[in-house]
Amino acid sequence: MNNLEKYAEYTKSRNWDGICKLNNVALDSFGTKKELNVLANYLEEDEVVFALTSGIMAKTENSNFFDFGPNTWLVALTSERFLFLDCAMMTSSVDTQSIRHDKVQAVSSSQGWILGKIMVDLGSRVFVIDNCQKATVSVIADLANKWLKELQKPKTTPVSNANAPVEESSLEKLQKLAKLLDMGALTDEEFKTAKAKILAAM
Repeated sequence: MNNLEKYAEYTKSRNWDGICKLNNVALDSFGTKKELNVLANYLEEDEVVFALTSGIMAKTENSNFFDFGPNTWLVALTSERFLFLDCAMMTSSVDTQSIRHDKVQAVSSSQGWILGKIMVDLGSRVFVIDNCQKATVSVIADLANKWLKELQKPKTTPVSNANAPVEESSLEKLQKLAKLLDMGALTDEEFKTAKAKILAAM
């Protein structure tokens, strides 16, 4: 993923505008100023924000009681998930929803004349965020699919060769020499010569 360090730096400093500029889009704060103010409180440790937009999502069971009809949600694509925040109009409560990346099969976008929408394919259903700023939807879909591909790459770990010979320590070599001398397999001269080589290599 390009600019990963920058995304992490801007997330840590809560520079949401900087993240949007990295993606060559304007910060879309329409109807989500309160959500942007509290976003950092809902991020996990070391979670990095890659992209932001706002969009309409249908009212769900856990939507704020005082909200009527579809709500405008803040949509954050992070290193861990899609995170959705919706602050209540008349109270300080915040609705949250998230979709972990391991549940996502693909992300696509659609652009209309003025606005666009993001479709998150979960296999069993498609999660739709509508009425998003047009420029942001293709950015989020592109970054999400790149990150999903990155996460699917096998983690390479060095494999130890069980058949590789184990290197003896100098102490072990000296102990073996002493045994050979005791057994009479080496002369004093041979022992001294071999011992000198081992000590010189230490």
